[in-house]
Amino acid sequence: MTDGPPCRICGSETTFIGTRAGRIDGRLFKFCRCSECNFSFVENYRSDFENIYNEDYYRGKGGDPMVDYVYENENPGLTIRFYEYRGLCQIFSTLCPTGGKWLDFGCGGGGLVRYARQRSLDVVGSEDGWAADLGRSSGIPILTSQELDSHAGSFDFVTAIEVFEHIADPLEAFKKIRSLLKPGGKLFLTTGNAAPWSARLLEWGYTHAPDVHISFFEPGTLRRCLRETGFVSAQCAFNTGFKDIIKYKVLKNIGLHDRSMFLDILPWYLISKIVDYKYQITGQPYGVAGG
Repeated sequence: MTDGPPCRICGSETTFIGTRAGRIDGRLFKFCRCSECNFSFVENYRSDFENIYNEDYYRGKGGDPMVDYVYENENPGLTIRFYEYRGLCQIFSTLCPTGGKWLDFGCGGGGLVRYARQRSLDVVGSEDGWAADLGRSSGIPILTSQELDSHAGSFDFVTAIEVFEHIADPLEAFKKIRSLLKPGGKLFLTTGNAAPWSARLLEWGYTHAPDVHISFFEPGTLRRCLRETGFVSAQCAFNTGFKDIIKYKVLKNIGLHDRSMFLDILPWYLISKIVDYKYQITGQPYGVAGG
């Protein structure tokens, strides 16, 4: 039964797979899936961004209770986000061993930008709305979407960390990022891998925040997006920084906020390996901008 709208990636027919209530006002969101490219998405997504990406959201009181950017902004270095940032800087060093100009696309309050700049890396962020103002108030360089237009072809590395699940038109975003990269530049992104949940998508925690999580990708879906927007897809090995990235994800999902000495003595290489085996986090590709 093909009763959904055309796929936003490949244009094929899609199938309605169910509904889930949002957290903000309880409205029902319709989920659809494309059997051609395996992209899943919320059909009737919210576009009133000023109402969903507001101060409540960034304090963890909105559409996704797992985020708290304000607390992280006020306590840099003390929260578990430190581990993710450390892992991402390791990935930057691996993919760009001679350094380069780095953009954190959709940077929220700019925590990664601040962390990387404190380590003498040449990085700026891009964001619009409430979170951008929060970051700029702390002196973090964050460009607006309009300001990005003057930076075409100027970046060696772009990160998009937990960004693409928020975007209704992924191809448009990939094209924008490709325009900002130099030939051979790298796009590293994180977004949940929908493949382990393909037969039971609505049981996946990622779909439990449908006010803000509206696009869901399997590795093949991302490879198609990359290919169609001027990238060559590639894979990062686990030991490039994923241990710390997965460590952060585990701690976040069990409700912890702050770092501690106890957490650091746990066998995180083994724990992260087991989590990656189950959820296939490293299965998602990154992109290399074509010449």
